[in-house]
Amino acid sequence: MSGLAEHIVAVAAVISAATVILTAIITAYRFIRKWDKWREDKDKHDIENYKAILRLVIMTPEMPLSERIEAGDVYVNKLSGNGGVKQKYKELLQRFAEEHKE
Repeated sequence: MSGLAEHIVAVAAVISAATVILTAIITAYRFIRKWDKWREDKDKHDIENYKAILRLVIMTPEMPLSERIEAGDVYVNKLSGNGGVKQKYKELLQRFAEEHKE
């Protein structure tokens, strides 16, 4: 019977080791997924904040025209901004063209 008991203990040890390894893998996977979701949310919020800052620069008449146009370039061309801010950017481009006609 001692041989059978040794086999049972060996099988139980293998099952325990497999359970520990599987639990560690699942825990690591959950951590990585949570961290990845946090990073995606942070990146999304960073882009939203950047677009909001660019909107402020574009729409603020006290800012120099060149900075407003530069911000508009980034807002419209790189970040695919649209709407009223894009229309204001086009107006700024026309104004710049009129001021620099020669």
